Amino acid sequence: MSLFRDINTESKIRLTVTSFAMGRLSDDSIMLGLKRAFQINSIIEGFSPIAGSSVSLRLEEQKQSYIKTLGDNSPDIVEKLTSASALELRSKVPVYADTPESFLVRLNNSNLFLLTEDKTSREDRYYKSIKEYVEALVEEFVRLPFVKREKIYLHKNCDLLEEALKNGYSVYISHSNGYKYLMRIHSITTDALSNYNYCIGITSDNKSGKDRIYALRLSRITNVVIRKNIPGALTSREKKLTDREIDRVGVQFVSDRTNIIVVRFNDQGIKAFNTILHLRPKVRSISEDGMTYTFECTDLQALFYFTRIGPDCEILKPSHLRKRFKSWYKRGSEIYQ
Repeated sequence: MSLFRDINTESKIRLTVTSFAMGRLSDDSIMLGLKRAFQINSIIEGFSPIAGSSVSLRLEEQKQSYIKTLGDNSPDIVEKLTSASALELRSKVPVYADTPESFLVRLNNSNLFLLTEDKTSREDRYYKSIKEYVEALVEEFVRLPFVKREKIYLHKNCDLLEEALKNGYSVYISHSNGYKYLMRIHSITTDALSNYNYCIGITSDNKSGKDRIYALRLSRITNVVIRKNIPGALTSREKKLTDREIDRVGVQFVSDRTNIIVVRFNDQGIKAFNTILHLRPKVRSISEDGMTYTFECTDLQALFYFTRIGPDCEILKPSHLRKRFKSWYKRGSEIYQ
């Protein structure tokens, strides 16, 4: 591909994408606090190696598959099959009919090299220009679920975390809250509904100094440093305890302390409880009349869940949580005075 055809002297390229793609990029930017240049460069770096739009890479995989099946003694057959696959792979890259929107973005040095000089990536054979290839990448990327997009945007930190997990190293993690955590990693995973990515591990409590299970949103991690000199592998017992805690309260709540929470429902509240399943805490016991439930969950989970049921449930215990709900409803009612 020609460097000067699509990229100006400031290493900027003008992309034209659908309004759907622009909307998704804008939503992701707000959700994760990302600048547009970071988004596009991350998509090229983190998504192009696995994207269907990267026809040359997918074709090379297909070719190696043919060689493995047919052997090295059938080069002509392999070439014919590969040529046919090239046409099929390129035809599968969709063209979207939508109102186009354009923007200018600067490419970083590694992506400049990848798009203009790296001979392992030969997308110039299948696209008219760099611009057309990058636009295809973006359109394919924005149609992925958010949880996959998040991981690709943040692939550099994610790769370091996965390397530490694979090799049994500890990591120093800098968090957007200003804290730093020395963590032994259990897993990089999502919550039950695959809304967000989390790094789960064991770290020392900042106050007590005791080990505790902690979950950090991947998007809140600002820096990762691998500490190869500090063993980071969890014992079999620690893995089982962490698995059990995740099953008990959910990935997003393992960092918080649980409380015994008692809630009284009316008939409408019982109906709502039976139908609202997202983030629903596990029941420990139910009163004889079937209207008072006892749960063990974190305050945060209780707030997320029971505010959705509203006035059809009442927090009886603990007192601090009851006061919190009372204050929340009072502030809300004052808006409508």
